Amino acid sequence: MDDTLTVHAHLTGAVVRGAGRGHGLGFPTANVAADPGSRVPPSAIYSGWVVRHSTGVVHQGTISIGSNPTFCDTTDVHVEVYCHDTSDEFYGERVGLWFVARIRDTVKFASPDDLIRAAQQDVLRSEAVLASDRGRRVLTGALDAYGKTVSN
Repeated sequence: MDDTLTVHAHLTGAVVRGAGRGHGLGFPTANVAADPGSRVPPSAIYSGWVVRHSTGVVHQGTISIGSNPTFCDTTDVHVEVYCHDTSDEFYGERVGLWFVARIRDTVKFASPDDLIRAAQQDVLRSEAVLASDRGRRVLTGALDAYGKTVSN
């Protein structure tokens, strides 16, 4: 697994409605409209932390940046995050995404079932990365930015 990012990655934005496809695949995502001027990392699947600005609550996330090539319905790049530890919908909320590691390239799968299997593996990899020393360091930095501390 390539656990390096090609850019320092932290971005903020508002959660907006997407196509709704994630629910049907078993991976509901929060679609994030990056703030103007935000530096969006290159298309890939990432492990990261999601900080909800209104509450300060932090969620584990697997973040997809890309154009949804399996479905070929757009060339627009989307930022979508699957929160491992909540099924809350937080449309309209502002969030911060703190990227920990790049998991893999964004690719076109032969079928939605192949995509689901890959997403399941992505989440497992993401959880391992977030539990690592590196994941904890990024979490500490994210919380410091919001004046919070990590509880063990």
